[in-house]
Amino acid sequence: MNSLVSNTNNTGELQGKQSQVAALYARVSTSRQEQQATIESQIEETKRRILSDGNIIPPEHIYIDNGWSGEIIERPSLDAMRDAATEGHFKLLYVYDRGRLSRRFVHQEVILDELREKEVEFISLHDIEAKTPEEMMMQSMMGIFHEYERFKIAERFRRGKLYKAKSGALINGNAKYGYRYIKRTDTTPARVEVNEEEARVVRMVWHWFGYEGMSINNIKRRLYDLGIPPRKRKSKFWTKGPIRRLLSCETYVSGIVYYNKSEAVVPKKPRTNGKYKKIKKSSRRRRPREEWIPYRVTPLIEDVSLYDKIKKKLSYNKRYARKNRRFDYLLTGKIYCSCGNRRAGDGSSKHGHFYYRCSERIHKIRKKDRKCHAKGVNAQVLDKAVWKELKKYLTKPELIKKHAKKWLKSQAHQDSNLKEKQRLNELIAKVVSEEERYAKAYGSGSLEFDQFTELMKQTKRRKTSLQKQLVEVEQRVEQQLTDVEFEELASEATKVIKSLDLDNKKQVIRDIIEKVTILERSRVEICAHIPIALTSTEKLGYEPISRNCRIAEYRKIDSF
Repeated sequence: MNSLVSNTNNTGELQGKQSQVAALYARVSTSRQEQQATIESQIEETKRRILSDGNIIPPEHIYIDNGWSGEIIERPSLDAMRDAATEGHFKLLYVYDRGRLSRRFVHQEVILDELREKEVEFISLHDIEAKTPEEMMMQSMMGIFHEYERFKIAERFRRGKLYKAKSGALINGNAKYGYRYIKRTDTTPARVEVNEEEARVVRMVWHWFGYEGMSINNIKRRLYDLGIPPRKRKSKFWTKGPIRRLLSCETYVSGIVYYNKSEAVVPKKPRTNGKYKKIKKSSRRRRPREEWIPYRVTPLIEDVSLYDKIKKKLSYNKRYARKNRRFDYLLTGKIYCSCGNRRAGDGSSKHGHFYYRCSERIHKIRKKDRKCHAKGVNAQVLDKAVWKELKKYLTKPELIKKHAKKWLKSQAHQDSNLKEKQRLNELIAKVVSEEERYAKAYGSGSLEFDQFTELMKQTKRRKTSLQKQLVEVEQRVEQQLTDVEFEELASEATKVIKSLDLDNKKQVIRDIIEKVTILERSRVEICAHIPIALTSTEKLGYEPISRNCRIAEYRKIDSF
């Protein structure tokens, strides 16, 4: 090892030497260390050492990486220091210890090799003195211990937090919206309490979305109009992300928050591709549920069924959200392959070919990786055929009359006839109860047979009269309904169905059709929620010429 890399605490050896330009590098890794001003203590101690050695330290040669992990070698100030060393701007580099350069031994050696090549002397305040080969070896061993120390500290913190969490202690100091984190004191442990102001906002948002059917965009506007700002944003505007997380948070219903729910990992697809990143593991990965550690808080929502309703609605919105598609697929989210997987839209706007393909084929390009080799289905032909088949049933006069009669009947029951029917039913129930009392009295011997017979005749006459009046009321309702011109209503409904645009067609598909399954030999099965059976297995009006090409071609045989 080159003798230019020197580690010494003996300042007397440098006395008598000419003053040289020195540089200083300091680093701390966490925001807590930043707040505790440990970076200032490093700089102050290192500056005193530079001055005591008789060297000078220009302000531009003080390089500081505040809050940067020692595991990452790409750091702004570290790179600036290495560039300055390459250009010969200083001859000495002072650090608090080797671990400030990096917590990884390999990275330390890379940086030190660069300094040796540029004839820059490296001086560490708290590492072993390295003059002889043995001392140099020990100095390298200290670098390995810096790397080991990082793992040891991380493991000690991890195990300590897990132990506290399993003992029922609160670990995470970031309370969810609707709650307030209370720090521990000498007499009370840390805890979470309900923030009544935020809890009121949570209940309002859940009510708007779950009961009133308000969209997330409208919720954003209403929160702004009410002057309710988000917790962490400086502006008064909410964004969609926090509102979705607020609506999907199960804690508000269950009253349980979890520690150890996820772990930090290196992102596979980083949001930013910048060179410098303070944290290497900037993404999160969910741990298995059995590793979660629960902590109980006060629930904010009493209606448990509301959570399930909101969850289904969010899932529905996600599935049918508007996207920048190259083709408006009518059966999005409703079409399935015979293998059980969903089918998704896939095509090329350049050639005008759009297909519903098995999702396995889309995600697994290589044929040997696929289990399903079903052919693609022409989306334009299938959409047209399914809508035509559905429209044929929806415009049947007898079906329209049936639903019109049912609807009008429900409307008729809301008028005065409904009250009359309720009154008559209540009177009939009283007469029946009276008959039961007479029967019990006769059975116990309180009534003679002649008395019992006479009373029962009277009650029977009253009950018969009331039942006759009830039938007359029901007949009046039916008479009102038969006067409605059903033919005209059926005709108007047919016109509306035939004039629907694409968005309205999609809404009808989502409300009525449960699923569309592509079977073998280009057969289609449609399952729908309407009173009559709607299962079509007719052969579609096209057939593939080749099943092996990536973009299949189709020729029309029949039309329906």
